[in-house]
Amino acid sequence: MGSPAASQHQPKSSSPDFVERQEYNRLWVAYSNLQTELYEQKKQIEELGKVRLTEPDPSTGLVLAKIVSRKEHEFIINRGSTDGLKAGQYVLGDNAVIGLVEQASADISSIRLITSSACKLPIKISAPDINTYFNGTMQGNDKKGAMILNIPQKYKVKAGFNVYAAEKTGFLRSMRIIGRISKCAAGEKNPVVWDITVEPAYNLNNITDVAVIVLKVPE
Repeated sequence: MGSPAASQHQPKSSSPDFVERQEYNRLWVAYSNLQTELYEQKKQIEELGKVRLTEPDPSTGLVLAKIVSRKEHEFIINRGSTDGLKAGQYVLGDNAVIGLVEQASADISSIRLITSSACKLPIKISAPDINTYFNGTMQGNDKKGAMILNIPQKYKVKAGFNVYAAEKTGFLRSMRIIGRISKCAAGEKNPVVWDITVEPAYNLNNITDVAVIVLKVPE
């Protein structure tokens, strides 16, 4: 039997079906966001009772930015209040939510990453087995991921379920992928709730550019 070290240096697959992990993650994020768009459209159709064609929402914009500095669980980017940035706005890395704007000066802003315990946001857990979503709150664990708080065990949550940032008035119009549940176990401190750990869609150390979601206020 080969040694663990030897197994780590196996040549990459030459199969045409093989893709690099980073590319796989990008494809998964795109697919997951499309799933939420389909869900939102289905909800709208059910509410309206008919299909209605809509124009793209002109009130949603993206401000692209470069990361100019990194701190523990924090990015500094080269865009600020003159570009429409303000505290609480959602920040994307390769189309997945990676953090929130913490502070914005005229031309730079600080981004609090989802891995920080200072970053807390409403989320939805996809439960494909029963075709629904569970509401919850996510908070960074000051490591490489985050935790979902106080989900009762009566909700059948599993490792592998997708986690989305939930809609938030003035900041996010529709759900956006964050990552996956990497661990779901009976609570150590409270046995009636789950201990849930979330793995971000990407390794945040590999992110070099971000996009800030800026909802424009109608005049």
